[in-house]
Amino acid sequence: MTSKQAQSLGQVLRAARLEAGLSIRQVARLADINHSYLVKLETDQAEHPSAIYLQRLADVLELDASDLLKFIGVDPASTLPSPRVYFRRKFGISEAEAARLSRLIADYTKPSNSKEAHDP
Repeated sequence: MTSKQAQSLGQVLRAARLEAGLSIRQVARLADINHSYLVKLETDQAEHPSAIYLQRLADVLELDASDLLKFIGVDPASTLPSPRVYFRRKFGISEAEAARLSRLIADYTKPSNSKEAHDP
């Protein structure tokens, strides 16, 4: 199948798994999902694929999660959590640590005042 032909979610997952040289059981274990569910995903038999599981599979298979989520009608750009929530979920850090990181990002991305840029 060429890259220009439309692929199903199952075809994309299977191709990525094979390219990574992993078995279904290995990927399922790494993604913390049941291997039989992964079989259903790869054979396009899962009726309502889970966004959470697709995100886990994207991490394991080093795929862009947004590409997988599009198969189930999720627009990741419109559903991104706030940085504080993301850091808590992704890294398992405390609320205080997540808030601190969020403030750092906000400060970093805040437009600089030209007067401040010239002050030592």
